[in-house]
Amino acid sequence: MNTFIGTVEELAFSRSSETKGLFVRLVKKRVEKKINRETDMNNSEFKEGERDLSRKVTKLGMGVNGGFKSEEEKYDTISSCSIVLLEKQVDIAGCAILIEIPYNEASKLDLPTQVSLSADSIIQHSGLAVQQELKAWELDCPIPESKYFKDLPFVDNNILVSPHPSKWKCQKSGDTENLWLNLSDGFIGGGRRNWDGSGGSNGALDHFLETGEKYPLVAKLGTITADTDTADCYSYAKDEDGPVKVPNLAELLEKRGIKVAGLQKNCKIYSRVRNRS
Repeated sequence: MNTFIGTVEELAFSRSSETKGLFVRLVKKRVEKKINRETDMNNSEFKEGERDLSRKVTKLGMGVNGGFKSEEEKYDTISSCSIVLLEKQVDIAGCAILIEIPYNEASKLDLPTQVSLSADSIIQHSGLAVQQELKAWELDCPIPESKYFKDLPFVDNNILVSPHPSKWKCQKSGDTENLWLNLSDGFIGGGRRNWDGSGGSNGALDHFLETGEKYPLVAKLGTITADTDTADCYSYAKDEDGPVKVPNLAELLEKRGIKVAGLQKNCKIYSRVRNRS
């Protein structure tokens, strides 16, 4: 819980000179679901413990009506957490468990606040990592064009964006990193705030909501070059809510005084999952 490095019990102290330490143990157990014969008879691929493919499976597919059950349909995943005090064994390889306390909403109240906060951050991060991996897989597909770029409202408010990155800042928080330009009204806001408070100021998303969700498209300052196809653009619209392409990006930027010819990226580009608007 000091290093936040994932490990197994046998290798818990392989990267440390310490001989004792607190760890969060995360255990996931898969339990087969019980089949309700009366309500599940028509959809089950089994009959009285035997396969009856001719009657029960009507589609060659998994997780679809008439097909085989998916893993999620067959099993429940039971997760449990505990706080473990491990001690390194000198004479033999591995560690010994000195104390193990189940970690839940009731038991956390008896633990020091710092221990509970650390445990919660680890547990939440492990869940987020799975979501990010799934999102990354989804984004392997080509990024779609936004359906809103053609009729995107433009607010003629005489706001121009400085060509000097040193003058860019979130108009809500004053942040100078991870900044997104609203392509409709020229508002500059910070990127989306992560679950742990990291990331951005949330200024760009908050502005979208505060203006009645009328101006959904934003572009990340510092990622724009003459090749506007490589710029990071994002749609906050509920039916898109993800990275998008904006074919008329150069035109929209020019209205804000940004001439894309000769521009170079000046911020490090991460994966689109980690660098959400």
